[in-house]
Amino acid sequence: MQHKIMRSILLVFMVAELKAEPLVIYDSGNTKPLQSFPKTIRYQFAAPENYQAEFNGLPVVTSSMSLGRIKTRVINRPFLNQPIFIVGADALSLTWLKEHRQQLKKYNATGIVVNVKTQKELKQLVQASGGLAINPVVGDKISRQLSLKHYPALISATQIEQ
Repeated sequence: MQHKIMRSILLVFMVAELKAEPLVIYDSGNTKPLQSFPKTIRYQFAAPENYQAEFNGLPVVTSSMSLGRIKTRVINRPFLNQPIFIVGADALSLTWLKEHRQQLKKYNATGIVVNVKTQKELKQLVQASGGLAINPVVGDKISRQLSLKHYPALISATQIEQ
């Protein structure tokens, strides 16, 4: 008998919780009910297994950065929890990637290519890195924030090195 009473009480609390309204933290005034969107937009489907998106935002040009030598220096970027490397689509960057591939993999570094013209050049960089993630990004903000004028470079939370 006591067991049935406990179940009933628990059921009442569960039903009350299920009927609770969502807590609105911020409302921009642009909220629209789901019914106002066509059914085709409401659902997202996973891409097929063999789907490969091709980046069409090339060329990427970073006018504030160029190929060159950099001095190793200490920085304080504690928010940078994963090292990044910066390269361009040039012979020196390709050689640098091949020479530092194992170190970059060990650090699980992510790549940024700041000067690249074609998809072919981007694929060459990915191959030279041994399959590490390399994304074409205009690097002017990074250059400004880190006072970095040249590449290739490896950036961690504590230092910039070549």
